[in-house]
Amino acid sequence: MVGELPSISYPALLWREGYIFLAETPLELCVHPRSLFQDTVQRARSGEWHLVDVEGRYFDVADWRHIPVFGGISGFALRLFGSIFAAPVLANETRLPLPEFKKRLIRAVRGRYQYDTDKAAASEAIEKMQAAETHKAAMGAIPKR
Repeated sequence: MVGELPSISYPALLWREGYIFLAETPLELCVHPRSLFQDTVQRARSGEWHLVDVEGRYFDVADWRHIPVFGGISGFALRLFGSIFAAPVLANETRLPLPEFKKRLIRAVRGRYQYDTDKAAASEAIEKMQAAETHKAAMGAIPKR
């Protein structure tokens, strides 16, 4: 099972224009609602998905590959209730220096909140990211909602 997962550090931010998801664990990254999975795959194949991990590595998500259920009882319950287990196929790895890492995170957060009427969460997160002195601190500023 371990060989099926990408070699990244957590938390990891998965994003496309208008959407961000902070995965704290491999299980969170690899579980997908069945009803949205085809759209996720199509968007990956068209180059819309990106991922950064807490170590400052940036990847394009080229595709999603089905993997066996994992995560013990939680994983089994997720599968039972209709989730699909798939790992991202990562491409174009780039190690980002902290200033570029923060720019990518800020761009992702702005894209997520661009149409929200309440931008307070985004503003607060961006301020914290700009002040961050490590990749981990910048990642820790990502809004959880």
